Amino acid sequence: MTRLEKRNEVLRLASEAQNFDLFKALDEQLSGASDLILYGAGNAGRDIVNFIKSCGGGYTVKCFLDRNADKMLEYLGFPVYKPDDARLSADFREKTMVILSLRLPFQKDYDEIEEYLRSLGYKNFANANYMFGLELDYDEEGGVDRKRFAEEAEDIALAFDLMTDEHSDNVFLEVFKAHAEMKYKIPEQSPGMTQYVDVNIPFRFKYRFFVDAGAFTGDTLEDLVKYHELEQYIAFEPDMGNYTKLSLTAEKIHKNIGKVIMLPIGLSDKNGFIRFSALGKENSQIDKFGEQIIQTIRLDDLLKGYDSLMIKMDIEGAEISAINGAKHIITETKPDLAICVYHRISDLWRIPLLLKAWVPEYSFYLRNHYIGTSETVLYATVV
Repeated sequence: MTRLEKRNEVLRLASEAQNFDLFKALDEQLSGASDLILYGAGNAGRDIVNFIKSCGGGYTVKCFLDRNADKMLEYLGFPVYKPDDARLSADFREKTMVILSLRLPFQKDYDEIEEYLRSLGYKNFANANYMFGLELDYDEEGGVDRKRFAEEAEDIALAFDLMTDEHSDNVFLEVFKAHAEMKYKIPEQSPGMTQYVDVNIPFRFKYRFFVDAGAFTGDTLEDLVKYHELEQYIAFEPDMGNYTKLSLTAEKIHKNIGKVIMLPIGLSDKNGFIRFSALGKENSQIDKFGEQIIQTIRLDDLLKGYDSLMIKMDIEGAEISAINGAKHIITETKPDLAICVYHRISDLWRIPLLLKAWVPEYSFYLRNHYIGTSETVLYATVV
């Protein structure tokens, strides 16, 4: 496809998304099976149960399968069994659809699980990543009213126009198509790249001063020191369980870093305190129903006088808020950026449009570091 044809396809998908039949798509993915087993009693399983309930249509979740079933007899009111539990008959295993409701980094990981389950007599499989995606919220208001794609069609196309290279065009189209049609089985768009640190983009500041928002346990830090010389590393991780592990990671490799600042706080467009769901995992996030209270700060108020930064944000849907809290830094110093645009569907176009309005000189690159729409990252730099 030419670039114009890809742009027209984006517009078509946006315009026709309002005619999308959610139940029909679900029925196609499940091949008409009504009785379901969910493999993986965790957050993804919870989301799939809620999604299936919202669709209606007579689907029945029979149980969860989990290798740790001896530690949890039920989940969300459903029984939890080990996959080889003798109480699950051969006929039940053969006729029931198993949904792989977990998040894994590579297709081969799913293939190994499916092979294991087939050896136990299970016959029918669907992958939750490919069926529904992992991030279903349209924006901070939540939910997905598919008419809103049509309302923002021109903005979506304008964001597509901002992409710098053909690879970015392809990623944009494939990711948006997945959301518009709810068919999430797309190819890995950026093979051979290491997320954030080796992405074939001409960053001008070369990672010397790296701001890591959503530092988790230090996974990005570990990759950084393999590829780059850091003069300063500034990390934000409000989940105290993750923060403790991050500190251990930094201590282990501190000789490869110039200076380190790590703060157990979150980034926002306001200085204050907010509820937070601390899960001790990569999906800990700001949550109005969260049991913890964390401090948030505007990056503009914390980093005064800094220049030549690279700022990475992977903060579970709070990216736009944090970007607004860094408006002065972005407009005045034009840092290199690595911003996740997969936590909310509309971030795919709203974030590049916002940044372009502030810094017209930015060039934008889109890379996808996962088998579905998760780990899609917008990179920006002044070339």
